[in-house]
Amino acid sequence: MLLLTYDRYGGVIVDQDSFPDTIPEFREQIVQLIEILNDKKLLWVKVPIENSEFIPVLTHLGFEFHYCDEKNLMLVKRLIDSSFVPTARNFVVGIGAIVIHEGKLLVVRDKFSPDFKLPGGHIEKNEPMKKALKREVLEETGIDTELESIINIGHFPVGQFGESVLYIVCTARALTTNISINDSLEIVEAKWVDPLEYVEADFANVYNKSVVKAALNNKDIKLTERTLPLKIAGSEVFL
Repeated sequence: MLLLTYDRYGGVIVDQDSFPDTIPEFREQIVQLIEILNDKKLLWVKVPIENSEFIPVLTHLGFEFHYCDEKNLMLVKRLIDSSFVPTARNFVVGIGAIVIHEGKLLVVRDKFSPDFKLPGGHIEKNEPMKKALKREVLEETGIDTELESIINIGHFPVGQFGESVLYIVCTARALTTNISINDSLEIVEAKWVDPLEYVEADFANVYNKSVVKAALNNKDIKLTERTLPLKIAGSEVFL
């Protein structure tokens, strides 16, 4: 028999470890759940890839795809037609670095654009921001860095995979200075430039120039990481 847990929003979640072995058994038990859960709003079923033969059973019973990762697909069914289904994974989150060392700004150029931009990229799943920034700058320039503070947050509504992009730009301290590009498949050039010349240059886009200018003009406005007694392990808070 399928095991259930209940969330605070009137939803019911099926425990995937309790799935039966056969498609007919699975269908029968899901149908029974739909019939008896008439006082609940949503029914959630996460199907692991090894049980993917169960997916057509659920879609034929009115379940819709909600989100997926490499190994699982989450489906949901409204048990009450007017029930609200929260969206999932609204954002692709990226991070960029303003690295100024001895009066020079670190910039890169990739194979997709003639412009020079700030080093940075995608934050991986469950990756701390400070580790993502260090990794991206190291991959693109060979420079080891340490995150100092958040200087800007940009929201771009049409991004990768059709999701909005939330891009966080931070100031970072250079721990090394010798450039050695590791990600040569994407990055074609990295160099140190005069930041005052960069903010006026034709070889940089408006967004990058604006955040560099903000960092130069607002050196006292910083969001730095604070240690707080939070319930969720690995959380990062900048105040």
